[in-house]
Amino acid sequence: MLFSMQSKNSFLTFLLFFISLPVSAIVNMDGLHFDKREDTFTADLDLTVKGSSGNSNLSRISLNGQFSWLSDKSIHLAIMGYQYGENNDVASVNKSFAHYRYIHQLTDTTDLELFAQLESNEFTRLSYRGLIGTGVRFSVSNSESHRAFLGMGGFYSKEKTEFTIGLTDHGTEEFSRANFYFLSKYNLTSTASFSNALYYQPRLSELSDYRALLESKLDIKINKSLSFRLKLDIEYDSEPSLTIKSTDVSYMTGLLYHF
Repeated sequence: MLFSMQSKNSFLTFLLFFISLPVSAIVNMDGLHFDKREDTFTADLDLTVKGSSGNSNLSRISLNGQFSWLSDKSIHLAIMGYQYGENNDVASVNKSFAHYRYIHQLTDTTDLELFAQLESNEFTRLSYRGLIGTGVRFSVSNSESHRAFLGMGGFYSKEKTEFTIGLTDHGTEEFSRANFYFLSKYNLTSTASFSNALYYQPRLSELSDYRALLESKLDIKINKSLSFRLKLDIEYDSEPSLTIKSTDVSYMTGLLYHF
């Protein structure tokens, strides 16, 4: 089961790391804009749990946090996440993610971005991925019912693929990718919103090697601080590591705490 003694120790170790340092690899910034002119700090904590027992014992837990500091002309954003799951007492999900982004307002509709990211995923044989990049984003819709941003830029990435007996594609790679994204958020009612984050990241030296990522989420407010969340993540890699499928799909429900 998910919370065996070994799993508990691993999870508590990560929680200590999560708290002492500041999961999906998708960065959804649909709520980050410069409407408010006073200094503001906001945080969202997202905990989702999934499980079943009987003929099939399945369990998964996901913990994500997003923290943003907003001033007159700049936004600092930190996002961290961790997912762990087991299927019939065997680990089937184990991935972590951390992202920092600085956004500086150039005009009312254009922002400069600088960002850095770390991630790992045991079950795609990704021991380590670190990247640093820059870009610009443009506000393409800004109303009370709909906000949307279009972003473009690039990043330098260093990745380490885990060694697996019988395979030959392990090792470390360094390369650059372009980065294009579209963010959209609809306020459906006073208590419900629907948002999407779509990314496309081709490798500059080989355009047929690209990654595409989609996150869709529906948030329904329960009260001022608590919301119910339904989320779908789809990740596609045109050239995955050997034995790894090109497409990963996950969907989860949970609670979002905002303060």
